[in-house]
Amino acid sequence: MALCAVAFWLAPSALRAEDPDSPASAAPLRALRLREELPDETRVRIEIQDPPDGAVVADSACGLFVTGRAEALRGEVHTFDVALVLDTSRSTIEPAGADIDSDGKLGVAVLQPIGSTYEVGCTDPGDSMLAAEVAAARALLRGLDPANTRVALVRFAGDLPGEERWLFPRPPAVTVEPLGADYSRIERALDAVAASEPSGGTNIAAGVDQARALLVAPDAGATQGPERAKIVFFFTDGWPTLPHDPRDEAANVREALDAAQRARDAGVRIHSFAIGREALEAPVASLELADRTGGVFTPVRHPADLVDVVGEVSFANLEGVELRNLTTGRDAESFRLNADGGWAGFVRAAPGANEIEVRARASDGADATRRLHVSAAPEGKAPTVPPERQVAYNALLEDCLRGVKALRMEAERERAEQVRRQLRDEIERERAQARERAAEQRKRLQLEVEEPSK
Repeated sequence: MALCAVAFWLAPSALRAEDPDSPASAAPLRALRLREELPDETRVRIEIQDPPDGAVVADSACGLFVTGRAEALRGEVHTFDVALVLDTSRSTIEPAGADIDSDGKLGVAVLQPIGSTYEVGCTDPGDSMLAAEVAAARALLRGLDPANTRVALVRFAGDLPGEERWLFPRPPAVTVEPLGADYSRIERALDAVAASEPSGGTNIAAGVDQARALLVAPDAGATQGPERAKIVFFFTDGWPTLPHDPRDEAANVREALDAAQRARDAGVRIHSFAIGREALEAPVASLELADRTGGVFTPVRHPADLVDVVGEVSFANLEGVELRNLTTGRDAESFRLNADGGWAGFVRAAPGANEIEVRARASDGADATRRLHVSAAPEGKAPTVPPERQVAYNALLEDCLRGVKALRMEAERERAEQVRRQLRDEIERERAQARERAAEQRKRLQLEVEEPSK
Protein backbone atom coordinates (compact mmCIF):
# COMPACT_ATOMS: atom_id res chain seq x y z
CA MET A 1 0.00 0.00 0.00
CA ALA A 2 1.12 3.53 -0.66
CA LEU A 3 2.53 5.12 2.47
CA CYS A 4 3.18 8.72 3.29
CA ALA A 5 5.85 8.15 5.92
CA VAL A 6 7.44 10.53 8.37
CA ALA A 7 11.21 10.07 8.22
CA PHE A 8 11.85 11.06 11.82
CA TRP A 9 9.80 9.19 14.42
CA LEU A 10 9.00 10.35 17.91
CA ALA A 11 9.29 7.96 20.82
CA PRO A 12 6.07 6.22 21.94
CA SER A 13 6.38 8.08 25.22
CA ALA A 14 6.49 11.45 23.49
CA LEU A 15 3.15 12.52 24.96
CA ARG A 16 3.93 11.82 28.61
CA ALA A 17 2.72 14.40 31.09
CA GLU A 18 6.18 15.65 31.97
CA ASP A 19 6.85 16.35 28.29
CA PRO A 20 5.37 19.12 26.09
CA ASP A 21 1.76 18.29 26.78
CA SER A 22 1.84 18.93 30.54
CA PRO A 23 0.65 22.25 31.99
CA ALA A 24 3.39 24.84 32.04
CA SER A 25 3.03 25.39 35.76
CA ALA A 26 3.07 21.69 36.77
CA ALA A 27 5.69 20.77 39.34
CA PRO A 28 7.66 17.52 38.91
CA LEU A 29 5.47 15.70 41.47
CA ARG A 30 2.31 16.88 39.76
CA ALA A 31 3.73 15.83 36.37
CA LEU A 32 4.50 12.35 37.72
CA ARG A 33 0.97 12.02 39.12
CA LEU A 34 -0.54 13.09 35.80
CA ARG A 35 1.61 10.61 33.93
CA GLU A 36 0.38 7.76 36.14
CA GLU A 37 -3.20 8.73 35.37
CA LEU A 38 -2.72 8.60 31.61
CA PRO A 39 -3.54 5.41 29.65
CA ASP A 40 -0.64 3.03 29.05
CA GLU A 41 -1.51 2.38 25.41
CA THR A 42 -1.33 4.74 22.48
CA ARG A 43 -4.66 5.51 20.85
CA VAL A 44 -4.67 6.42 17.17
CA ARG A 45 -7.44 8.82 16.22
CA ILE A 46 -8.61 9.35 12.61
CA GLU A 47 -11.03 12.01 11.42
CA ILE A 48 -12.34 12.16 7.85
CA GLN A 49 -13.42 15.73 7.22
CA ASP A 50 -14.55 15.53 3.59
CA PRO A 51 -16.43 14.05 1.82
CA PRO A 52 -19.10 12.99 4.32
CA ASP A 53 -20.02 9.33 4.57
CA GLY A 54 -22.72 8.36 2.08
CA ALA A 55 -22.13 11.37 -0.16
CA VAL A 56 -22.61 11.34 -3.92
CA VAL A 57 -19.47 12.91 -5.33
CA ALA A 58 -18.07 13.93 -8.69
CA ASP A 59 -14.84 12.16 -9.65
CA SER A 60 -12.26 14.53 -11.15
CA ALA A 61 -9.36 13.95 -13.53
CA CYS A 62 -7.12 13.55 -10.49
CA GLY A 63 -9.57 11.41 -8.53
CA LEU A 64 -11.70 11.86 -5.44
CA PHE A 65 -10.39 14.46 -2.97
CA VAL A 66 -10.39 13.09 0.59
CA THR A 67 -9.11 15.05 3.56
CA GLY A 68 -8.93 14.67 7.32
CA ARG A 69 -6.69 14.48 10.35
CA ALA A 70 -4.97 11.78 12.38
CA GLU A 71 -2.94 11.69 15.57
CA ALA A 72 -1.47 9.24 18.05
CA LEU A 73 -2.62 10.00 21.58
CA ARG A 74 -1.45 9.18 25.08
CA GLY A 75 -3.79 11.37 27.04
CA GLU A 76 -5.99 14.06 25.52
CA VAL A 77 -3.76 16.21 23.35
CA HIS A 78 -5.78 17.36 20.36
CA THR A 79 -4.40 20.82 19.59
CA PHE A 80 -1.02 22.48 19.23
CA ASP A 81 0.76 25.77 19.83
CA VAL A 82 3.82 26.13 17.59
CA ALA A 83 6.58 28.74 17.75
CA LEU A 84 8.74 29.17 14.65
CA VAL A 85 12.13 30.45 15.81
CA LEU A 86 14.45 31.90 13.15
CA ASP A 87 18.14 32.77 13.44
CA THR A 88 18.71 36.28 12.04
CA SER A 89 22.36 36.66 13.06
CA ARG A 90 24.85 38.20 10.64
CA SER A 91 25.96 34.84 9.23
CA THR A 92 22.47 34.20 7.80
CA ILE A 93 23.11 36.89 5.18
CA GLU A 94 25.52 34.52 3.46
CA PRO A 95 24.37 32.55 0.37
CA ALA A 96 22.61 29.24 0.86
CA GLY A 97 24.15 27.84 -2.30
CA ALA A 98 20.84 27.45 -4.15
CA ASP A 99 18.21 29.51 -5.96
CA ILE A 100 15.89 29.68 -2.94
CA ASP A 101 13.55 32.30 -4.40
CA SER A 102 13.40 30.53 -7.81
CA ASP A 103 14.08 33.72 -9.74
CA GLY A 104 16.57 32.02 -12.07
CA LYS A 105 19.56 33.80 -10.50
CA LEU A 106 21.87 32.20 -7.98
CA GLY A 107 23.03 34.46 -5.16
CA VAL A 108 26.75 34.23 -4.48
CA ALA A 109 29.05 35.54 -1.78
CA VAL A 110 30.27 39.12 -2.02
CA LEU A 111 32.21 41.43 0.30
CA GLN A 112 30.07 44.25 1.66
CA PRO A 113 31.24 47.30 3.65
CA ILE A 114 30.08 47.19 7.28
CA GLY A 115 31.31 50.31 9.03
CA SER A 116 35.07 50.41 8.61
CA THR A 117 35.33 46.72 7.70
CA TYR A 118 34.04 44.32 5.08
CA GLU A 119 31.87 41.28 5.68
CA VAL A 120 30.53 38.53 3.46
CA GLY A 121 27.09 39.13 1.96
CA CYS A 122 24.94 37.69 -0.81
CA THR A 123 24.30 39.17 -4.26
CA ASP A 124 20.67 38.00 -4.04
CA PRO A 125 19.11 38.26 -0.54
CA GLY A 126 16.42 35.87 -1.75
CA ASP A 127 19.05 33.13 -1.84
CA SER A 128 20.54 33.70 1.60
CA MET A 129 20.59 31.38 4.59
CA LEU A 130 17.87 33.51 6.14
CA ALA A 131 15.80 33.15 2.97
CA ALA A 132 16.12 29.36 3.31
CA GLU A 133 14.85 29.55 6.89
CA VAL A 134 11.90 31.72 5.85
CA ALA A 135 11.07 29.39 2.95
CA ALA A 136 11.08 26.40 5.31
CA ALA A 137 8.86 28.23 7.81
CA ARG A 138 6.41 29.04 5.01
CA ALA A 139 6.39 25.42 3.83
CA LEU A 140 5.65 24.21 7.35
CA LEU A 141 2.97 26.85 7.91
CA ARG A 142 1.15 25.99 4.70
CA GLY A 143 0.81 22.41 5.82
CA LEU A 144 -0.81 23.20 9.17
CA ASP A 145 -4.49 23.49 10.03
CA PRO A 146 -5.51 26.69 11.86
CA ALA A 147 -8.49 24.84 13.28
CA ASN A 148 -6.21 22.94 15.67
CA THR A 149 -2.78 24.63 15.46
CA ARG A 150 -1.88 28.16 16.55
CA VAL A 151 1.43 29.58 15.34
CA ALA A 152 3.81 32.32 16.51
CA LEU A 153 7.05 33.71 15.03
CA VAL A 154 10.24 34.56 16.94
CA ARG A 155 13.59 35.80 15.67
CA PHE A 156 16.89 35.89 17.55
CA ALA A 157 20.43 37.22 17.14
CA GLY A 158 22.10 39.50 19.72
CA ASP A 159 24.62 42.35 19.86
CA LEU A 160 28.24 41.31 19.98
CA PRO A 161 30.48 42.86 22.67
CA GLY A 162 31.41 46.37 21.58
CA GLU A 163 28.41 46.66 19.23
CA GLU A 164 25.72 47.32 21.84
CA ARG A 165 23.36 50.23 21.28
CA TRP A 166 23.33 52.31 24.42
CA LEU A 167 20.42 54.57 23.47
CA PHE A 168 18.24 51.99 21.75
CA PRO A 169 19.43 48.54 22.84
CA ARG A 170 18.18 45.63 20.77
CA PRO A 171 16.83 42.60 22.62
CA PRO A 172 18.56 39.38 21.55
CA ALA A 173 15.20 37.74 20.79
CA VAL A 174 11.89 39.25 19.69
CA THR A 175 8.35 37.94 19.21
CA VAL A 176 7.58 39.07 15.67
CA GLU A 177 4.04 37.68 15.78
CA PRO A 178 2.26 36.20 18.85
CA LEU A 179 0.27 32.99 18.87
CA GLY A 180 -2.73 33.01 16.61
CA ALA A 181 -4.72 31.06 14.04
CA ASP A 182 -4.64 33.82 11.41
CA TYR A 183 -1.83 32.45 9.26
CA SER A 184 -1.91 35.48 6.97
CA ARG A 185 -0.41 37.48 9.85
CA ILE A 186 2.41 34.94 10.14
CA GLU A 187 2.98 35.17 6.39
CA ARG A 188 3.30 38.96 6.62
CA ALA A 189 5.62 38.62 9.61
CA LEU A 190 7.80 36.25 7.57
CA ASP A 191 7.85 38.87 4.80
CA ALA A 192 9.17 41.39 7.33
CA VAL A 193 11.88 39.03 8.58
CA ALA A 194 12.93 38.20 5.03
CA ALA A 195 13.21 41.92 4.20
CA SER A 196 15.35 42.70 7.24
CA GLU A 197 19.15 42.71 7.19
CA PRO A 198 20.73 40.08 9.42
CA SER A 199 23.08 41.37 12.09
CA GLY A 200 24.72 40.45 15.37
CA GLY A 201 25.77 37.18 16.95
CA THR A 202 23.95 33.94 17.76
CA ASN A 203 22.20 33.94 21.13
CA ILE A 204 20.52 30.55 21.01
CA ALA A 205 19.56 30.68 24.70
CA ALA A 206 17.62 33.91 24.15
CA GLY A 207 15.72 32.41 21.21
CA VAL A 208 14.72 29.37 23.25
CA ASP A 209 13.70 31.43 26.28
CA GLN A 210 11.64 33.81 24.15
CA ALA A 211 9.74 30.93 22.56
CA ARG A 212 9.19 29.23 25.92
CA ALA A 213 7.85 32.41 27.53
CA LEU A 214 5.55 32.94 24.56
CA LEU A 215 4.11 29.41 24.68
CA VAL A 216 3.49 29.34 28.43
CA ALA A 217 2.40 32.95 28.92
CA PRO A 218 -0.73 33.33 31.10
CA ASP A 219 -2.70 34.95 28.29
CA ALA A 220 -1.93 31.94 26.09
CA GLY A 221 -2.76 29.40 28.79
CA ALA A 222 -6.01 31.09 29.71
CA THR A 223 -7.53 30.20 26.35
CA GLN A 224 -5.81 26.93 25.57
CA GLY A 225 -6.25 24.58 28.52
CA PRO A 226 -3.67 22.02 29.53
CA GLU A 227 -4.37 19.74 26.56
CA ARG A 228 -2.52 21.90 24.01
CA ALA A 229 0.95 20.65 23.12
CA LYS A 230 3.70 23.29 23.04
CA ILE A 231 6.11 22.89 20.12
CA VAL A 232 9.15 24.86 18.86
CA PHE A 233 10.70 24.60 15.41
CA PHE A 234 14.17 26.07 15.92
CA PHE A 235 16.39 27.04 12.96
CA THR A 236 20.05 28.09 13.16
CA ASP A 237 23.04 28.15 10.84
CA GLY A 238 25.62 28.32 13.63
CA TRP A 239 26.46 27.67 17.27
CA PRO A 240 26.09 29.86 20.38
CA THR A 241 28.34 32.94 20.31
CA LEU A 242 26.38 34.85 22.96
CA PRO A 243 25.43 35.96 25.64
CA HIS A 244 29.06 35.71 26.80
CA ASP A 245 32.18 36.63 24.87
CA PRO A 246 32.16 34.67 21.59
CA ARG A 247 35.53 33.21 22.52
CA ASP A 248 34.02 31.53 25.59
CA GLU A 249 32.31 28.76 23.66
CA ALA A 250 31.72 26.57 26.70
CA ALA A 251 29.87 29.29 28.61
CA ASN A 252 27.64 30.09 25.65
CA VAL A 253 26.83 26.43 25.06
CA ARG A 254 25.94 25.99 28.74
CA GLU A 255 23.52 28.92 28.45
CA ALA A 256 21.80 27.16 25.55
CA LEU A 257 21.59 23.87 27.46
CA ASP A 258 20.16 25.64 30.51
CA ALA A 259 17.54 27.24 28.26
CA ALA A 260 16.68 23.80 26.89
CA GLN A 261 16.19 22.52 30.43
CA ARG A 262 13.89 25.44 31.22
CA ALA A 263 11.89 24.62 28.11
CA ARG A 264 11.60 20.98 29.15
CA ASP A 265 10.50 21.95 32.65
CA ALA A 266 7.77 24.10 31.08
CA GLY A 267 6.54 21.25 28.87
CA VAL A 268 7.96 22.62 25.60
CA ARG A 269 9.32 20.26 22.98
CA ILE A 270 11.95 21.60 20.54
CA HIS A 271 12.58 20.31 17.04
CA SER A 272 15.94 21.78 16.00
CA PHE A 273 17.51 22.22 12.57
CA ALA A 274 21.28 22.76 12.21
CA ILE A 275 21.68 24.30 8.76
CA GLY A 276 24.87 24.26 6.71
CA ARG A 277 28.52 23.50 7.27
CA GLU A 278 29.19 25.81 10.21
CA ALA A 279 26.20 24.59 12.22
CA LEU A 280 27.28 20.99 11.69
CA GLU A 281 30.87 21.64 12.71
CA ALA A 282 29.74 22.36 16.28
CA PRO A 283 26.20 20.92 16.62
CA VAL A 284 26.09 20.14 20.34
CA ALA A 285 23.74 23.00 21.26
CA SER A 286 21.28 22.28 18.45
CA LEU A 287 21.39 18.57 19.22
CA GLU A 288 20.79 19.05 22.93
CA LEU A 289 17.86 21.40 22.36
CA ALA A 290 16.01 18.48 20.80
CA ASP A 291 17.35 15.65 22.97
CA ARG A 292 16.66 17.39 26.27
CA THR A 293 13.08 18.28 25.36
CA GLY A 294 12.04 15.09 23.55
CA GLY A 295 12.16 16.69 20.09
CA VAL A 296 13.86 15.75 16.83
CA PHE A 297 17.30 17.01 15.76
CA THR A 298 17.71 17.41 12.01
CA PRO A 299 21.13 18.09 10.46
CA VAL A 300 20.77 19.86 7.10
CA ARG A 301 24.05 19.75 5.19
CA HIS A 302 22.61 21.52 2.14
CA PRO A 303 20.42 24.54 3.04
CA ALA A 304 18.38 24.08 -0.14
CA ASP A 305 17.06 20.82 1.37
CA LEU A 306 15.58 22.57 4.40
CA VAL A 307 12.17 23.12 2.78
CA ASP A 308 11.88 19.40 2.08
CA VAL A 309 13.11 18.05 5.42
CA VAL A 310 11.10 20.40 7.65
CA GLY A 311 7.88 18.65 6.66
CA GLU A 312 9.33 15.28 7.67
CA VAL A 313 9.12 16.12 11.37
CA SER A 314 5.69 15.23 12.75
CA PHE A 315 4.42 16.41 16.10
CA ALA A 316 1.30 14.23 15.83
CA ASN A 317 3.42 11.14 16.68
CA LEU A 318 2.53 9.37 13.44
CA GLU A 319 4.66 7.00 11.42
CA GLY A 320 2.37 7.33 8.44
CA VAL A 321 -1.12 7.50 6.97
CA GLU A 322 -2.46 5.46 4.04
CA LEU A 323 -5.42 6.28 1.77
CA ARG A 324 -6.82 3.47 -0.39
CA ASN A 325 -9.93 2.73 -2.45
CA LEU A 326 -10.90 -0.83 -1.45
CA THR A 327 -13.36 -1.04 -4.35
CA THR A 328 -10.70 -0.50 -7.02
CA GLY A 329 -7.77 -1.83 -4.98
CA ARG A 330 -5.80 1.34 -5.74
CA ASP A 331 -3.82 3.54 -3.36
CA ALA A 332 -3.93 7.33 -3.44
CA GLU A 333 -1.81 8.63 -6.32
CA SER A 334 -1.30 12.05 -4.73
CA PHE A 335 -1.11 12.26 -0.95
CA ARG A 336 0.32 14.59 1.70
CA LEU A 337 0.70 14.19 5.46
CA ASN A 338 1.40 17.36 7.44
CA ALA A 339 3.31 17.87 10.67
CA ASP A 340 0.15 18.31 12.76
CA GLY A 341 -1.48 15.13 11.44
CA GLY A 342 -3.59 16.83 8.79
CA TRP A 343 -3.72 14.77 5.59
CA ALA A 344 -5.26 14.99 2.13
CA GLY A 345 -5.09 13.02 -1.07
CA PHE A 346 -6.63 12.12 -4.41
CA VAL A 347 -7.77 8.52 -4.89
CA ARG A 348 -9.30 7.14 -8.09
CA ALA A 349 -12.98 6.25 -7.85
CA ALA A 350 -15.02 3.72 -9.80
CA PRO A 351 -18.47 4.66 -11.14
CA GLY A 352 -21.05 3.93 -8.48
CA ALA A 353 -20.38 2.79 -4.94
CA ASN A 354 -16.85 3.07 -3.50
CA GLU A 355 -15.42 2.04 -0.15
CA ILE A 356 -12.47 4.22 0.92
CA GLU A 357 -10.15 3.22 3.75
CA VAL A 358 -7.84 5.42 5.80
CA ARG A 359 -5.22 3.72 7.96
CA ALA A 360 -2.96 5.60 10.40
CA ARG A 361 -0.04 4.12 12.31
CA ALA A 362 1.77 5.49 15.35
CA SER A 363 5.52 5.30 15.81
CA ASP A 364 5.12 2.56 18.44
CA GLY A 365 3.12 0.35 16.07
CA ALA A 366 -0.39 1.18 17.26
CA ASP A 367 -2.78 1.73 14.36
CA ALA A 368 -6.39 2.40 13.45
CA THR A 369 -8.58 2.43 10.35
CA ARG A 370 -11.69 4.27 9.26
CA ARG A 371 -13.83 3.62 6.22
CA LEU A 372 -15.86 5.96 4.07
CA HIS A 373 -18.65 4.98 1.66
CA VAL A 374 -19.33 7.29 -1.27
CA SER A 375 -20.89 7.04 -4.72
CA ALA A 376 -19.18 8.56 -7.75
CA ALA A 377 -21.50 10.05 -10.37
CA PRO A 378 -21.21 12.87 -12.95
CA GLU A 379 -23.95 14.81 -11.16
CA GLY A 380 -22.24 14.38 -7.80
CA LYS A 381 -21.06 17.15 -5.53
CA ALA A 382 -17.70 18.77 -6.17
CA PRO A 383 -15.18 18.56 -3.32
CA THR A 384 -15.58 21.00 -0.45
CA VAL A 385 -12.28 22.78 0.10
CA PRO A 386 -12.30 25.06 3.16
CA PRO A 387 -9.95 28.07 2.99
CA GLU A 388 -7.47 26.49 5.41
CA ARG A 389 -7.18 23.45 3.09
CA GLN A 390 -6.96 25.37 -0.17
CA VAL A 391 -3.15 25.45 -0.19
CA ALA A 392 -2.97 21.69 0.40
CA TYR A 393 -5.58 21.12 -2.31
CA ASN A 394 -3.63 23.23 -4.80
CA ALA A 395 -0.39 21.42 -3.90
CA LEU A 396 -2.07 18.06 -4.52
CA LEU A 397 -3.38 19.28 -7.86
CA GLU A 398 0.18 20.24 -8.80
CA ASP A 399 1.37 16.78 -7.72
CA CYS A 400 -1.35 15.24 -9.85
CA LEU A 401 -0.44 17.32 -12.90
CA ARG A 402 3.22 16.43 -12.49
CA GLY A 403 2.22 12.77 -12.28
CA VAL A 404 0.11 13.03 -15.43
CA LYS A 405 2.97 14.77 -17.21
CA ALA A 406 5.39 12.09 -16.04
CA LEU A 407 3.06 9.37 -17.31
CA ARG A 408 2.72 11.21 -20.62
CA MET A 409 6.47 11.55 -20.89
CA GLU A 410 6.90 7.88 -19.98
CA ALA A 411 4.33 6.95 -22.61
CA GLU A 412 6.15 9.14 -25.11
CA ARG A 413 9.44 7.47 -24.20
CA GLU A 414 7.87 4.03 -24.62
CA ARG A 415 6.41 5.07 -27.98
CA ALA A 416 9.76 6.49 -29.11
CA GLU A 417 11.51 3.29 -28.04
CA GLN A 418 8.91 1.25 -29.92
CA VAL A 419 9.52 3.31 -33.06
CA ARG A 420 13.28 2.83 -32.63
CA ARG A 421 12.82 -0.93 -32.28
CA GLN A 422 10.64 -1.02 -35.38
CA LEU A 423 13.22 1.04 -37.24
CA ARG A 424 16.05 -1.26 -36.14
CA ASP A 425 14.06 -4.31 -37.22
CA GLU A 426 13.30 -2.72 -40.55
CA ILE A 427 16.95 -1.83 -41.09
CA GLU A 428 17.98 -5.41 -40.26
CA ARG A 429 15.44 -6.77 -42.76
CA GLU A 430 16.62 -4.34 -45.41
CA ARG A 431 20.23 -5.24 -44.64
CA ALA A 432 19.51 -8.96 -45.03
CA GLN A 433 17.62 -8.41 -48.27
CA ALA A 434 20.41 -6.21 -49.59
CA ARG A 435 22.95 -8.97 -48.88
CA GLU A 436 20.80 -11.45 -50.79
CA ARG A 437 20.48 -9.09 -53.76
CA ALA A 438 24.21 -8.38 -53.71
CA ALA A 439 24.98 -12.10 -53.79
CA GLU A 440 22.67 -12.53 -56.80
CA GLN A 441 24.28 -9.57 -58.53
CA ARG A 442 27.78 -10.91 -57.95
CA LYS A 443 26.74 -14.24 -59.37
CA ARG A 444 25.14 -12.61 -62.38
CA LEU A 445 28.14 -10.43 -63.03
CA GLN A 446 30.55 -13.27 -62.22
CA LEU A 447 32.36 -11.16 -59.68
CA GLU A 448 34.74 -12.70 -57.22
CA VAL A 449 33.99 -12.16 -53.55
CA GLU A 450 36.80 -10.35 -51.80
CA GLU A 451 37.83 -11.37 -48.32
CA PRO A 452 36.93 -8.72 -45.78
CA SER A 453 39.90 -6.63 -44.66
CA LYS A 454 41.45 -7.55 -41.33
